[in-house]
Amino acid sequence: MFDPLFSLTPKLLASISLIERARGRIDAARLTDGQAAELRLNSEVNMAVASAGLSDISLSRPQIEAIWAGRDIDAPQRVVTEVHNARQGMRWGLAREQNPAPLTLEDIRELHTIFAKGLIPDVHLGAFRPGPALIGDQFAGSDWGNYKAPPADVIEARLGALLRWLGAAGADPHPVVAAGIAHQEIASIRPYNIATGQIARLVSRVVLGQHGYSFQDGLALGLFYLENRSAYYAALDNGASYLERAHNSRNTWLSFYLRGLLNEVDRLTALFASLEVGDEPVVQAWPSMRRDEAALLAFGQHYGSFSLHDAESILSPTPKRLVAKRVAAMVQAGRLSEDQSAQPTRYTPAVDV
Repeated sequence: MFDPLFSLTPKLLASISLIERARGRIDAARLTDGQAAELRLNSEVNMAVASAGLSDISLSRPQIEAIWAGRDIDAPQRVVTEVHNARQGMRWGLAREQNPAPLTLEDIRELHTIFAKGLIPDVHLGAFRPGPALIGDQFAGSDWGNYKAPPADVIEARLGALLRWLGAAGADPHPVVAAGIAHQEIASIRPYNIATGQIARLVSRVVLGQHGYSFQDGLALGLFYLENRSAYYAALDNGASYLERAHNSRNTWLSFYLRGLLNEVDRLTALFASLEVGDEPVVQAWPSMRRDEAALLAFGQHYGSFSLHDAESILSPTPKRLVAKRVAAMVQAGRLSEDQSAQPTRYTPAVDV
């Protein structure tokens, strides 16, 4: 049985509320066929750049585009193979999102076959690691170098428990929470000594897509991880061993994961606002709003109201004095209404976000 430990704090709930609102706006935008194709291609390239960087392969965007176009670049054949495999994996993921059937062990094995093709002997493709996990160079300088993954003989059982849990995901746990936990759990099980990170990131994306959070296939979370690489690996690390991680809270990772998702939401919302889609441009109010204000309004709209204590949790680690100042400014600007008769004082959104 897989029963991950986490708690939906006001801050996490505010992030989820923002993501929900952005999803509705982005999904409502009607792209032309050309715009949709360009968005998917841009997402593929961004994910490939991130995948290469997180695997310690230094390739630029033009180099990756040249490889996909069949042009020669000054790079080892292994690197070229990895880039081609990454694209095949991403396209597999986009197709798999359209199938609502829960992910299976065969899906995981197929993904490894795609990502590792031409990099290891064919006989090992899809086969879980037969011995201890080998920690790659990308973890150098982090605590992952001493991490103790579960023994090889329990990999299938651990993955199976995770996949059964994912199959039951929906309203509880929320899909974005389930997707984030799937990412961390696969990285922690480390079923393969090559391509585990790629599989973890893609499985997370597939889970999002299956539940309607593909954002018109524009997500490229890997770029956020690459730009915040040290923080990414630190957030994934919630214990020195798999057994320890199984008993520790996932909240630090979920906070980082949702921050990355919100970063992508902001990027895509700004992109869609700049496009002429449908009958009129998708003009959004909240991307130009301060993120802290948007988070408070989103939380308040979802749950009716909030207290100053809730606001402190949502905006943590902002000092309490600054939180109180921000809430007071929002009341003065007419974005919040204040009910001083309630104990403690409650704040209700007066504008939509």
